[in-house]
Amino acid sequence: MIHIAITWSSLMMKGIENYGGVGTHWALGSIVLVVLAASEYSGAGTLVALPVTAIAVSFAVLCGSGNAEKQINRHKGVVNTLTFFEIWLNVLQHLAAAATCARVASATMDYMSDQRSREWLFGLESHSLGEPWPDVLGIGIIAIVTALFMLGLEKSHYFCILLFLSIAISFLFFIVVGGYHTDISFWNWKEDFGKRSWGCLLTTSAMCSYGFTNSFPSALQAKKIKMFALVIIPLCCYSLIATIFTLMSHYREVAGIAIPLVRVFEVRDVDWARPVMAALTICVVCLPLTEIMPSLYNLLVKLAGRDWKVLASPILYRNAFTGAPVLAIFTAGSLASILAFACPLAYLVRMLNAAALFKCALKAICGLYLRYKPDVGAEEMSFGNTQGPVRYSKLQQPETTKISKFYDMLPSYLKKAKVTMTTSDVRNGPSDDKEYLLLDHYSKANVDLMADPESDSDANEPVTSNCSDGEDSDSATDIDAAVQEYRDSIQLANVNILSTNKSPTVTTGRVVICLIFILCILSALLTVGITYNQFSMNVVVAFCIATCLLTICTMPQSAPDPESLVKSPLVFPFVAFIAIILNAMLLTTLLFEIWHAILLWTCAGLLFYVKCGCCGCTDHQIHHYHTKTECSIASTANAHYAQQKIYDMDSILIPR
Repeated sequence: MIHIAITWSSLMMKGIENYGGVGTHWALGSIVLVVLAASEYSGAGTLVALPVTAIAVSFAVLCGSGNAEKQINRHKGVVNTLTFFEIWLNVLQHLAAAATCARVASATMDYMSDQRSREWLFGLESHSLGEPWPDVLGIGIIAIVTALFMLGLEKSHYFCILLFLSIAISFLFFIVVGGYHTDISFWNWKEDFGKRSWGCLLTTSAMCSYGFTNSFPSALQAKKIKMFALVIIPLCCYSLIATIFTLMSHYREVAGIAIPLVRVFEVRDVDWARPVMAALTICVVCLPLTEIMPSLYNLLVKLAGRDWKVLASPILYRNAFTGAPVLAIFTAGSLASILAFACPLAYLVRMLNAAALFKCALKAICGLYLRYKPDVGAEEMSFGNTQGPVRYSKLQQPETTKISKFYDMLPSYLKKAKVTMTTSDVRNGPSDDKEYLLLDHYSKANVDLMADPESDSDANEPVTSNCSDGEDSDSATDIDAAVQEYRDSIQLANVNILSTNKSPTVTTGRVVICLIFILCILSALLTVGITYNQFSMNVVVAFCIATCLLTICTMPQSAPDPESLVKSPLVFPFVAFIAIILNAMLLTTLLFEIWHAILLWTCAGLLFYVKCGCCGCTDHQIHHYHTKTECSIASTANAHYAQQKIYDMDSILIPR
């Protein structure tokens, strides 16, 4: 029993590690993002904006839960490009999250020391949220964590448990203590909405986007109830925090403050709760660094690995004693320290949410494109297309069928001689009990077909008409059935752009990706129209969006991924449309202020991707795309010749 208990506890500990990323989102969402949105904009608007954010992020996760990275190949295609930029934006998201944690911890320490740490560390007050800038203390926090990981510290389930405990304790403390010091007169729903527009509501929703996890743990891919809980739990908790915070402070009473949860107790004259809430805040924002840093340097190692080869290969170096990728850890810590040192907290929060929204939009775009992307080789194997690199030729019937029909018309004294002569000319090799349906170069090799594979006689012995017409017809029927089954399985078709066939083509994929790009631009224009109250512009843009959606829905879809969470071909497009439109609209509201930073990071990623060493026209790539093959039946006597003629061969063995 003791052994079973130990085994069960170890499995639970290993399972908790998968939720470390979820705890990071919840920590920053509850301590920083939601209260900043409620203090800067409005509490009532935050309650309305939170469900919009939850829908946008969760729908994007549902679209991108397939195996996009498994479809990465050795050329720069659409899927490769989207997957790379999703990883690249994930790096920016982790960098901004680490810098935000350091800045919040530094601001809390500066507030509790009555701004003495700012004087000691040569900090100047920022014009945004009142935190010290430049933040020397924030650099020290990230430097300590980076040094610990370089010395061999590893990601552990104990850090994850401490993180969730600190989140739970801080949430309960604020709800219980703050609930006793609320004032119902501070709640004015009409006043909050009257002073803010719909554009402000979108901005509030965008400011809370990182608070919801944008990647579910792999263990939850098939457990929809747990994934639903990962969305509902933070939504309810954030709504409760925003409500209590709004009832504790008047409209924008604590606006422009980096740590509203601590300062709100000062407003309500609850002095004993301020140091407790400050200590909990420091714990909640420092423990996520033990989850963010491993994820960050693992992404750098992944980009430097053989799958991408985007970054320099020395980043892969690992310490011989600890096994830690010290150069990757040092690079991640250096970049995060630069952001924490130079970037104000208000700018970091917007960059963090913008990276999360951009990543969700790309995830939804990639998931939608994969549904309309043709299968590998389907566009090259279209039936009747002799111009492509692969051709499909109908299996030829054995000459014995024609001989048997002509044989019945011959006189009796000529039947034996005719059959013997014909079968001797056709037969060239030993018999076998199996037929092979091959995709090869046999059509150009002029390979002869067997006349009677069922015969057990020698090759040089004259063949008599022992095989009946029924056996020949059965053999032909079996081969025809096999050919028909093969043709149905690969679903070869030569379709037009808007045809209703079940199999998408290359043209279908190109049209869909162009329409998705237009859809993103229209979503951004719709956000501009809503922000500046342009009703006529909104109507025109909405009509164009509906046209794009209907056009994409008419396209043929490919088979859904077995690991996809939404497999229905009718439901999935609308889920992807909602995710793309909402994430693009929320991202546009943040790009008004930080567009140059996102543009700079995107251009840097594009330069790395163009010059990466993961792709290229290798010999295998050229041979794979320029080899022309076709289907035929070959005997075992000609198999050796076929292997010398081609390099790779796909065969289906059909036993008789």
